[in-house]
Amino acid sequence: MTMNFLRNLASLIGFLAIASAGHALAQQATDFPNRPMRIITGYLPGGVSDTVARTMAAQLGEQLNQRIIIDGRPGAGGTLAMEIAAKANPDGHTLFMGQPVITISPNFKVKPSYDPIKAFAPLSVIGFGATMMMINPSVPATNVKELIAYGKSQPPGRLHFGHSGQGSTNHLAGELFSVMSGVQLTAVAYKGASLNILATIQGEVQLSFLPVLAALPQIKVGKLRAIGVTGAKRSKAAPQVPTIAETLPGYEVPVWYGLMAPAATPKAIVTKLNLEIKKALELPVVVERLENQGIETEYTTVAQFEKLIQEDAARWTKLVKQSGIVLD
Repeated sequence: MTMNFLRNLASLIGFLAIASAGHALAQQATDFPNRPMRIITGYLPGGVSDTVARTMAAQLGEQLNQRIIIDGRPGAGGTLAMEIAAKANPDGHTLFMGQPVITISPNFKVKPSYDPIKAFAPLSVIGFGATMMMINPSVPATNVKELIAYGKSQPPGRLHFGHSGQGSTNHLAGELFSVMSGVQLTAVAYKGASLNILATIQGEVQLSFLPVLAALPQIKVGKLRAIGVTGAKRSKAAPQVPTIAETLPGYEVPVWYGLMAPAATPKAIVTKLNLEIKKALELPVVVERLENQGIETEYTTVAQFEKLIQEDAARWTKLVKQSGIVLD
């Protein structure tokens, strides 16, 4: 038996092993899904996150010919659901409705026992939701510039802003505004958007940061005044309201919604799910349903979603250090 023969034999075995592995990966995607799926969410039914999850579950279930149920696990600002999803079997049958809690939670005083960013395989962004800064009409300001001037004329901490929980995006939206504007604000937490809105109307707090669709009804009847939105561009739901960045360049608090899977999910399944999400987001009926909830849809590749998460994580780490806030 010659050395050339042995080398050729080794090469053939290696080729067959690679081919076999490739076939196995392809087969995983072909056989997937082979039973009902679930999407874990961390917020109450009826909220934006839950609605986005249900819209995608209905459409993806139809495309994949499998039932997809919504598994709501509210509590601990979304971290409870995040932990359950991170520890789920990584076979693609359990997904997670991801939000910025993944990138914010590493800055908590009591951090998760695992790395939330490394715990998930991003599939695709579904879209972005606009958050609006609104004030009680008794505050003598009609725009961001006037609000900053008024805030600086008050004793530090006199202006209070409401939010729906420590470490939430609307909490950090207020903290970022405080840091960038030089107006020292006092944060006040409420259990949900409805209580936050009521507190702002009654003057318990002078301003709040809330989802656009939750704020608009009160703004339309004059109980609250819209000052700005926190995104990089104006909201389609309220195009007349400027972005805060138009006055404070660089201010941006993106509120994204995206589907994710446990980190060890096979790449073939990740790729398949990404393409199925893309197909769903190209349907006018899906886009319309999400836009009715204030979500501006945006498909991303896996790499684009990964980049967004890294940028988001860097943004919150920098803010927490700059502001000195302690996230419980």
